[in-house]
Amino acid sequence: MKKVIKTGLPEIDAALGGGLINRGNLLISYDRRSLGWVLALKIFKNLLNQIAVGVIFNTTLPLSKLKLRAGYLGIDFEEEGSKGNLYIIDILGSKYNIPQDESYVYQIKDWSDETALPKLIRLYQELATKIPKDKIIVGLVATLEGLYHEFGERFMNNTIKASLASFEKGELKKLNMVTISLLNREAVPHHITAWLYSLSDQVIEFTSQMTPEGLKETVVIPKSLLPGFRTKCYTIKISEKEEVALF
Repeated sequence: MKKVIKTGLPEIDAALGGGLINRGNLLISYDRRSLGWVLALKIFKNLLNQIAVGVIFNTTLPLSKLKLRAGYLGIDFEEEGSKGNLYIIDILGSKYNIPQDESYVYQIKDWSDETALPKLIRLYQELATKIPKDKIIVGLVATLEGLYHEFGERFMNNTIKASLASFEKGELKKLNMVTISLLNREAVPHHITAWLYSLSDQVIEFTSQMTPEGLKETVVIPKSLLPGFRTKCYTIKISEKEEVALF
């Protein structure tokens, strides 16, 4: 079993201490103006194009809106789904009974908070049988704040803990996989952010800042459990300040 999975972005791999930890959790945390979510989709796309089958855990948006965001970076759900490269577990659509006809979209039938978790674990097990054993699974949680706001703190905590436990049992324990989770940390209480940082094996944190020169982002990588890792900090210039006559 591989110990490290390369993202296809050499700078990110080096900053994390070599790449993504196999069977590990990468948390990408950002604020409301940040483009941190773009990095998550770039890594997801790179892995799809190279070695992985993607599984998106959708908690926040109807799939039409999620497709718009994926399309921004050139990820075609229909194309990847038809090739067996992509599956979506549509939690939001399950709760609100939004019908989906696509064969790559899975929903929990007859939604209730009491039965959703065991049904979700069965979905994991079902998907595991459809993915070739020589493939790496890249899971994308979109998003953690959506899980908190749509389903509540208790359901979010139980879902995360049940998912972590399920991956340590049976056939799921044998999979090569990595999970990437998106978090707008401004949208959840501080204790939720602290708990999610503690659970994650690797963390990339984006913080945006308006300056006289324009919009900048500070990127901090405070945590990676790979041997020899050292905390990294970078600055990215997102856009120059411009003048425009609107009135």
